[in-house]
Amino acid sequence: MLEDLLKYDSLGSKEELLFLLFKALPLSKNQNVSDLKKYCTSNHFSISRSFAGMLKLLEFMTFITISDDIVSINSDLFEPTKIDYKHSYLEQGDFIRGLFLSLKREGIIADFIRQDAVKFDADSGRYYVKESLIPLRFFGIKNLLISIGLFERDFLLRSNNLLVSQISSELFQIFVVDSLKEEQLTSKRKIALSELKIQLSRQEECGEKAEIFVLKFEQQRLQGHPSVSSIRRVSEDHANAGFDIESFNDKKSVFVDRYIEVKSFSVNVAFYWSRHEIQIAKELMDKYFLYLVDRDKFLLTGYVPRMFQNPYQKIFENEFWKKEPETWLVNVMPVEFGQGVTL
Repeated sequence: MLEDLLKYDSLGSKEELLFLLFKALPLSKNQNVSDLKKYCTSNHFSISRSFAGMLKLLEFMTFITISDDIVSINSDLFEPTKIDYKHSYLEQGDFIRGLFLSLKREGIIADFIRQDAVKFDADSGRYYVKESLIPLRFFGIKNLLISIGLFERDFLLRSNNLLVSQISSELFQIFVVDSLKEEQLTSKRKIALSELKIQLSRQEECGEKAEIFVLKFEQQRLQGHPSVSSIRRVSEDHANAGFDIESFNDKKSVFVDRYIEVKSFSVNVAFYWSRHEIQIAKELMDKYFLYLVDRDKFLLTGYVPRMFQNPYQKIFENEFWKKEPETWLVNVMPVEFGQGVTL
């Protein structure tokens, strides 16, 4: 419907619209399109050029419906016999409100009038729009709004500014300015959500690479253990286990007795520790290990991750670890940090 409307350069002048709305349409509840056009052009010759565009406009606004070439008035939105202020109807707001509601329904307010096109003149207290920033495909709608008085050309300044009429200022504030602000907030939320998704995806990818590194590290550390093939990433099957890898403390261990949570970092040694992971660490105590993997170094030959045994006790009973609650952000202080050392 919208794209069909935008094909028309002429959507009628103020006089032509008033004639169609209050002279021609009220003649009958249902009218044939060709009969309606014949009546309009015989009484208002200039309508011949804009008739099709005006019908499409009123259909877009749902003021009328057209089915099998029969035009019917939607009396819930437009009832010409009950409107007393016919001559000023287009300026009073109902028609403009209906048009902007339809544009908003299509989600194109921001396409029609961009944020950078809207300005405010503090001296006159009026909004204005830079005409050159309105896309050409909205030519017909723009000229319609000029014709019915929403916009006034700023001839005094000889600029391309379209001043918003004082009588339409409140409507413009509601349907354009407020809508653009809402669009801006929505856009920011979308960008923030998109960035969050990208960040989470990167974190997931980094976490997976760090886990694979630790898995291989453990297999190498315990090379010769009869059950070395039992060292595995439980995070692949049990995302809520509270740790990532099951391993053995040493080659003497018969049963799994090292549960490893892998955290990766870059530059700053910090990681997030969930409430569930903390609880598991508290329960497993000396069997729970925290492996910190430097993403900038783990591909280097001979790199060894930082390993912390019973991290719950060390972190929550040690003032050298900075912690922030809920999901705990743990910053490892240099005095506690030594490469390849199991604490």
